[in-house]
This record gives sequence, structure tokens and C-alpha cells, in this order.
Amino acid sequence: MSNYNRLSITEVSKLMREQKVSSVELVTECLERIEQLNPQLNAFITITADQALKEAKIADTEIKNGQWKGPLHGIPIGLKDMFDTAGIRTTAAFSFFK
Repeated sequence: MSNYNRLSITEVSKLMREQKVSSVELVTECLERIEQLNPQLNAFITITADQALKEAKIADTEIKNGQWKGPLHGIPIGLKDMFDTAGIRTTAAFSFFK
């Protein structure tokens, strides 16, 4: 691992804008950390790895083409499972909604 988790989001954003790190690299590292730690932490219910990687590739292309959209462009995020997200199962951690 490249230890991006030791950098601030501001530092990672700067590296991304300068194309010293790609969104795909960052998403891949985040997914690896989730796979490693989630069995103990149980922090994620639904992981949209394919969608995250697809959107990371789009962000990388946009940044490469000079279409940087701001400091969070290409930065992966996690959403609490209580917010409805189009096309993604929302359970609010209640078994009733599974």
C-alpha cells in the first residue's frame, strides 16, 4: 500500500490535481483497506466497488483533460446507509429493509 491514508484530504487532492496520484489508485487502496478492516469493524454494509472504480476512471480522464472540478474531484467517499442513493440498496442497518 502507498499509505495515502496517512495524508490529509487536502494533500491527496493536491497530488490528484498534479496527476501524481490517480483516483483509480486511491479508490483501489480504499477498497483494499475496506476488505482488510471491515470484517472487524463492520463499518460498511454495501460496497459499490465496480461503480467506484468506473467513476474513478472518469475522474482521472477529466483531470487529465484539464477539467478539474475542485478539491474533492476524484476523492472516494462513503455514505451512511441511512441516505437513499439511486440504484443502491438502503437498509439504515435494519434487517427489515434488507
